[in-house]
Amino acid sequence: MRGLYRQMLPAEIGQVSPRIAKWCIWRRSMPEPEKPALGAGSALLAFAALLLGQLVIGAGTQQRSIVVGLWLTEALAIALPAIIALRGAGLRLGPYLGVRRATWKQLIVAAVASGANQPVVSFLTWAVRETFPESMVSSFDAKQRMLDAIFAAHAVPMTITVVIAAPLGEELFFRGFAFPALSRTMGVAAGIVVSGVLFSLLHLDPVGFVGLMEIGIVLAALRHWSGSIWPAVIGHAVNNGIAGVAFMLGFEDPDIPPPPWLLAIGASLLIVGLVLIVRIVRRPSPAPAREEPGDERGRGFNFSRVWGLAGLWGASLIGGLVLLLRR
Repeated sequence: MRGLYRQMLPAEIGQVSPRIAKWCIWRRSMPEPEKPALGAGSALLAFAALLLGQLVIGAGTQQRSIVVGLWLTEALAIALPAIIALRGAGLRLGPYLGVRRATWKQLIVAAVASGANQPVVSFLTWAVRETFPESMVSSFDAKQRMLDAIFAAHAVPMTITVVIAAPLGEELFFRGFAFPALSRTMGVAAGIVVSGVLFSLLHLDPVGFVGLMEIGIVLAALRHWSGSIWPAVIGHAVNNGIAGVAFMLGFEDPDIPPPPWLLAIGASLLIVGLVLIVRIVRRPSPAPAREEPGDERGRGFNFSRVWGLAGLWGASLIGGLVLLLRR
């Protein structure tokens, strides 16, 4: 009824009731309420869709071709849920995701920080590996040997994949979409930590969980510090590039523990990094995510259909593999 009165002309309203006419004119003078902003609920819902896509699309495509499957997983299972959420809310992608120009200084700082963070990750992973049950450690070691074999068989395409596809897809979701959404509800500090937790959960690695979470925290801090997604992408690419080279050179052998000097450097840099991140969090971002209205919301539905069709395709690939194994 209120919507009907709002659309009526003043003369038509006056014929109904003078009081209603005054009320409707007052209502017309009031600004339209702003659209609810994306928050933690949106981030967690999109993350659930990501995990489902990872299970169906990722498993289905990667069992056919590990390299092609990883590219499809990053695009369709990881990046696409973020785009669907933003388009579904009627928002422009660029201003929210932080797709803005970064300075050379910011990119260099991101690359150096990610390189210097490697001993920290080694120290954290080693500490967890020394304390976790043998069953979990054995599973972690088996995964490391599997990755070693994959890089040995597909050295160049795998390195290109982990340096380009993974940073673009995962940074778009976790630091481009999830971090600002979580921060709006929880605050910047909690948004950085929780986005790091979600990033680590994606990898389904209990022993490597703390190390992966720390990487996610560093990348989120880079996004907040620069106001751009590109330093996080560069930092992620440097991290994965170093890991890829380490696998190809055999430095990721789980039977060889890190040298004591590397662990000492990692522990020291961990303290330094925590101090720097606290300082970064206390300062406002130079370009926080902006919720600018975009085109029609229907595009979110179109992207959803792409995600659904990709899921059906992945499920059919898994079903075909199951039938093949039963023969």
